[in-house]
Amino acid sequence: MDEPKKDVIRETDAEAIRLAKTLLRSARFGALAVIEPQTGSPLASRVGVATDIDGAPLILVSMLSAHTGALLADPRCSLLLGEPGKGDPLAHPRLTLICQAARLERG
Repeated sequence: MDEPKKDVIRETDAEAIRLAKTLLRSARFGALAVIEPQTGSPLASRVGVATDIDGAPLILVSMLSAHTGALLADPRCSLLLGEPGKGDPLAHPRLTLICQAARLERG
């Protein structure tokens, strides 16, 4: 008899919340996925990541990058965070955030 498959999505308990906060605060790079406005196709790119004082993710974007134009047209996006270690990169913790991008003004 086959064993039931283990659910890869962690139950949202205190330990899962702690791990998610740690992944978010320690991330330096992530994969940003946006919707390309001309075609409606998905577009993913690697971006630098930081967090604000409240732990919300921040990315620095250039007006020259395709993902910036896509975010200006449609702010829906997702951000994949997690640093692979030795061995299978899919065996290490990772976090996907479903986001609504907002532009922050300087100052």
